[in-house]
Amino acid sequence: MAWKADALRTMLTGMAAMVLPVAAIAMTGSEDPSRDSSVVHRIEVEAIPGRIIHTNDFLRGFNPEVRTMNHSFLAKLKYAFAPPENSEQALIYKGVYQGVGLAIHDFNPQLGNPVSAYIFQGATIKTLASRLSLNYEWDFGLTYGWKAHDWETNPENRVIGSKMTAYIDVDIYLRWMLSKNWDVNIGASLTHYSNGNTSIPNAGLNVVAAKASVAYYINRSRMQPKTRPLPPVDRHWLWDLTLYGAWKKKGVDTEVGAYALPGTYGVIGFTLNPLYHVNHWLNVGASLDGSYDGSANQEINSQALSKTYWSGSEADIYPAPWYRKVALGLSARTEFVMPYFTINFGIGHNLVNASTHDMEGFYEILALKVNVLRQAYLHIGYSLYDFYYPNNLMLGIGVHL
Repeated sequence: MAWKADALRTMLTGMAAMVLPVAAIAMTGSEDPSRDSSVVHRIEVEAIPGRIIHTNDFLRGFNPEVRTMNHSFLAKLKYAFAPPENSEQALIYKGVYQGVGLAIHDFNPQLGNPVSAYIFQGATIKTLASRLSLNYEWDFGLTYGWKAHDWETNPENRVIGSKMTAYIDVDIYLRWMLSKNWDVNIGASLTHYSNGNTSIPNAGLNVVAAKASVAYYINRSRMQPKTRPLPPVDRHWLWDLTLYGAWKKKGVDTEVGAYALPGTYGVIGFTLNPLYHVNHWLNVGASLDGSYDGSANQEINSQALSKTYWSGSEADIYPAPWYRKVALGLSARTEFVMPYFTINFGIGHNLVNASTHDMEGFYEILALKVNVLRQAYLHIGYSLYDFYYPNNLMLGIGVHL
């Protein structure tokens, strides 16, 4: 199993290598200095006490301690930058900021005490008073150091299947501006940890929490930016072409139980996505989605299942022909557009192989586009079936045609 852990570590480290330098490049700023001279910097410390959501028997008490796992605590240190206060970017995207962070997690000993490195972005949803606003933030990164599932030393842990996972967090909070240099923030947080189906078992971990933080600002000269009319919207069509790949493990549900197929399977695909730019923050459109999934529609020999113990041998697998591993579908797409990052969400249905077991029903895609050039972006996404069944990661590159 060591080579599988090394492969996963290499893949996720590669994700970090793609994403974190982008944030560092972005910190140089892209605003016209003639509009305003000073990028605003922010340093923040944050405490997040939480409670684990019990989605698995391991969390409900089926563990060596015979203990229901509730405890979660997270401490964060964050750096962010915001555009100059009188810039066009600050005018369009109220209260926007983005940056990088480090986090230390405190869980039950059966889960471990991992650490996270991540990028994040937030902005103002609604200004409630001169010094009070409702804000949001999302975090995306990598968490390392779990006490992961192991058939010999930790067999009951079906929640976390690898030493490293993705870290996904969404916050909503109230920001109180104490002065031009200090903010106090109080709100709620929802966090998900998963390795994207690259290793199994991997039920994933979900945490709901409260959050409180103190932020210190450099170069923030006013409590509120000046109010000016928004620039006109250039409504137009654009086309995005994305090429992606990943690998995955595969589990099969049978009448006698769930089994993990041996080996690791490759996935490649593309999306061709025409989008209409509705306003500064929103794109809508459709997408033609194609993929080849090496694990699709594999079956286990029924005689193997009748054995007292299935060895997991590839000889007991009925491989599917290549044409049953190909999918082609159409999806509706919506994009939330912000500086440097775009969040893309889609719901679709396959047209090719739609009646096969692994490709029937609706599929969902959630992806983060990280702008690295004017016409190019990195694509980090995840696909589900029927809002429940994990499918695969979507790690790739794209161009604006």
